[in-house]
Amino acid sequence: MPRKRTGYDAACYYDGKLLGRCTKADSDAYTLLMNACGGEAARVLREYAYFPPELKAILEKAALMQADRSRTGGMFHAPKSSPWGEVQNCETLCPGVFLVSTASHGGTMVANEVAAVLSPAAKKCGFKDKGYICYEEDTQESVVLRELLDKKLWNIPDRIKDKGQFEEKLNQSIRQYHPEYWRARQSGREAVEAARSTAPAKEAAR
Repeated sequence: MPRKRTGYDAACYYDGKLLGRCTKADSDAYTLLMNACGGEAARVLREYAYFPPELKAILEKAALMQADRSRTGGMFHAPKSSPWGEVQNCETLCPGVFLVSTASHGGTMVANEVAAVLSPAAKKCGFKDKGYICYEEDTQESVVLRELLDKKLWNIPDRIKDKGQFEEKLNQSIRQYHPEYWRARQSGREAVEAARSTAPAKEAAR
């Protein structure tokens, strides 16, 4: 009986940095798609509908790196103003994504250049303002934080001791205020699990 594959046999890189481990087929697809789209990962994500989970994560990381380098000086600059007023405190969650607070309110702002890493369902939960997709802190922010966690683009900071409770509060907020997004997320996760469960059977059949 053929030996079952136990790991990935290739990897993808951008500018000499490892983006992620993957199969040889995904690595070849990454090269082909990037070449077809002029080397722009965000364009690949916009123009093609479906990717295996590992390849999608790799493309999202590449898009973030490219967007970061395209800014003046190769860095995103923290916003000085927001839809909720002048920014008093700003925390960078990942390149181009900022958690901001003002004198009275706050939220999370995602620069347009990196918005390709968000799912269409997540984009619908925010609103556009001066080059950003914005999510106010009371009812919308949980969506973008959930997206970043799922895509491993952000980790819950150490100052939050009970990380499990933090995630559950995010989930509760999403279920209450954005049930359509929650259903889309759950459907996507189920599709990924189904694809992963059928992969070993396909390998064994070869």
